[in-house]
Amino acid sequence: MATAVEVYRHARTSPAVQRLVGSAFYPHRLRYGFATATLAEWQRRPDIPHRILAREPVLAETMEIHPTRGTCPYRCKMCLWSDQSELTYATKQLDTDGLMAVADWQRVLGELHDGGVRRLIVSGGGEALTNPDLPAILDRAADLGFEIHVYTTGFSIRPGTPLYTALQRCHRLRFSIHSPDPITYDQVAGTHPRMRALERVGSNITALLEDRGELPTLGIGMVIQPDNYNQVEAMADFAESVGVDWLDLRKDEVDVTDGLDAAQTSVVRAQLRSVRARVGGNTRIDLGDELVALANGHLPERTRTSECMGRWFRPTIGAFGHLTPCDLKAEPRFAATGYDLGKVKGARLLDIVATSSSHRIADDCAQCMPSSRTGNAIVHKLLADLQAGLELADQPFG
Repeated sequence: MATAVEVYRHARTSPAVQRLVGSAFYPHRLRYGFATATLAEWQRRPDIPHRILAREPVLAETMEIHPTRGTCPYRCKMCLWSDQSELTYATKQLDTDGLMAVADWQRVLGELHDGGVRRLIVSGGGEALTNPDLPAILDRAADLGFEIHVYTTGFSIRPGTPLYTALQRCHRLRFSIHSPDPITYDQVAGTHPRMRALERVGSNITALLEDRGELPTLGIGMVIQPDNYNQVEAMADFAESVGVDWLDLRKDEVDVTDGLDAAQTSVVRAQLRSVRARVGGNTRIDLGDELVALANGHLPERTRTSECMGRWFRPTIGAFGHLTPCDLKAEPRFAATGYDLGKVKGARLLDIVATSSSHRIADDCAQCMPSSRTGNAIVHKLLADLQAGLELADQPFG
């Protein structure tokens, strides 16, 4: 144990190690960042890991919510919502009690606040910005002091509306833009050219940048896939020209689209190496861990654990009130019996958390997001170290 403590101390305090784990060349940078954030949360609330081990009810500081109308006007090819005929809430029988109403969401937000949740991720369940009740929901969340992250296509924003004002109270807005070229954008998103969707989204971003004070930060998320595999550098140029704060480059991480062939992969690898070598500029380019591995010429790590721990780092409340251990299980495409923790529509969230706390969920889903695989691995590691007598303060993260 003494040797482990010393090795961990070196990793935590060595400038060289810290430069490595924070670099765009380290294929576990996001995993290390998650570990650091989780460790900080547990040090703020040291009862959390002990409650997890004892199977007592606990809420993490982050909760994903889907305050949508259960649909999306886009048909993005790589999205969980690319199929809206067979893989829907109705066909999966998830809509029996109706959508969460604004009063349901406002009540749940109060319960989340009382339960120690600090951060809300508004993402999934379709497009939240098409819900006319979203401004009231976001305003309630902002009044309660939540840190609010919103993921959106950005098409439904209108400057001067209550929605626009509510978005200005959020902390992070990430726009799904998968090509800087209008033709490819429409091809990926399933939008019609007459909508001039890319132009409109770009104008909305510009308006928000011009009108913002300290908040929000704005970014773009691009998912690399067969239709846009040769546009990575062009997207980096586009993000810089628009003036967003960051660009997230990711891949289709749950294999909705066909994979890249060898020639396409080679093109992507060369572009990734080029964009991560850029210096200067006001837009930070963030490569997902799997893309870093690809750029390095390595295969991504997709190991799994014995039990899903998602409910203890990013549980999700779906559009119809289902509480699930992660975002995928709240979506019709991946919803399955045995992964639903309960329904918050018409019931107290904290009661559901309490009654489901002893329910073990196997880490055996057909698909698992890299963020969930990362979370599972780190939570298992931190808990195992605690059980072995290693204190949180001795961990190598920080």
